[in-house]
Amino acid sequence: MKCLIIDDDPFQRHLLTQYVHQVEALDLVGEFDSANSAVQHMQNNHVDLIFLDIEMPGMNGVEFLEQFKPKSKIIFISSKEKYAYNGYELEVIDYLLKPISFARFTRAVNKVLQKTVAENSVEEGTQFLFIKDKGIYQKVLISDIQYIQSSSEYVTIYTKQKRTMLYSSMDGMLKRLPPNFARVHRSYIVNLNAIEKVNGNMVEVNNQTISVSKTYQNELMALLGLKAKQRENLTRELAVG
Repeated sequence: MKCLIIDDDPFQRHLLTQYVHQVEALDLVGEFDSANSAVQHMQNNHVDLIFLDIEMPGMNGVEFLEQFKPKSKIIFISSKEKYAYNGYELEVIDYLLKPISFARFTRAVNKVLQKTVAENSVEEGTQFLFIKDKGIYQKVLISDIQYIQSSSEYVTIYTKQKRTMLYSSMDGMLKRLPPNFARVHRSYIVNLNAIEKVNGNMVEVNNQTISVSKTYQNELMALLGLKAKQRENLTRELAVG
């Protein structure tokens, strides 16, 4: 995985360089003391991951992301916690507070690697995911997934046989799944083929009752081919694909 370091502090650049060299999966292709100096390199070279300082003279890290919108995955670096919300808004992978320990650095890198493996596993026509569970990548057939539940920065994937937790956002999961998966609630994604019953604003999947929020109700009913007037007090058995 090709990575860049952008930080105006020479000590931090040196420290991160040493950390990168200790991780076999990372290949450092450049280090820069400002966002502006990194732009030209990025225009001519592919970069998978950027370790990006926030507070820099000239263009800061947030402005860099907002202006250039790089496709690279981002790990924010800062000496202050106050920028954490910016990281959430810009969907960075992790937020490292200085001073950065090697253990904390490797946890952030592992999040990136796990996300990359999951994204690359679900290309068009792919029928499975590889999900890291207790240090081991487990193969999960997409057709076996019944529903997905979010919890803080993690999601739990439920099949009939087991459940597996991984680091991901709900939007991130939807991008990796085929069209028969739909968001029905802030905390739930369901496999439409696994829905057994619809009862008003509730669906039943694998004997689990899941609430459908108003935000997603119209879209879900349309996907299931149910008319709006049928919502209230409706119980309907659906064939499981």
